[in-house]
Amino acid sequence: MQVYHYDIGTKLLSGTSEAHPNPMREGEFLIPAFATALMPPALAPNEAAKWVDDHWAIVPVVVDPGTGTAQPIDLVGYAGDVRWRLEIGGTGMVVEDMSIPIATDRDSQMKIFASRYQADRDPNFTVNWKCPDGAWRILNASAILAASNAVLLHIKKCFDTEQLVVQKIGAGEITTVPQVDAAFASM
Repeated sequence: MQVYHYDIGTKLLSGTSEAHPNPMREGEFLIPAFATALMPPALAPNEAAKWVDDHWAIVPVVVDPGTGTAQPIDLVGYAGDVRWRLEIGGTGMVVEDMSIPIATDRDSQMKIFASRYQADRDPNFTVNWKCPDGAWRILNASAILAASNAVLLHIKKCFDTEQLVVQKIGAGEITTVPQVDAAFASM
């Protein structure tokens, strides 16, 4: 009888062996610790079988090129990282038929919202704004309000998408890195 071994730490399938017959009970086999007689499912590349409670689950993995060992991917953590990269990756807006790129890294967010604070109080406020493309734009109060609204909407979309992705991971609807990437690409 074939048994399937899993790693004590990662719980990933680590090998197979033949079970030894139980010398005390004819027809029964001895199953070693951290092994099961339950056959793991068929796997695609970049997937591994992980023992969870009483069954095998398919988990996404990356293979360490140095050691050749598979390491599970934390899809929730990966989704958070994708959200963060998109959040700080910039957005844009159109003002008076002019497309203006807007940096959305944490420092830029703070500067945009500080400018909005001033623009809310002074409708004649203007600022010389250096855009991510290196161009300088003179933004008046209404353009500053539009820029801060664009940044807020961008950040909201990023967090809303992450929340939806995490819910789908929990429900088993998203199980791979490409599915996480596709969910964020569609936002």
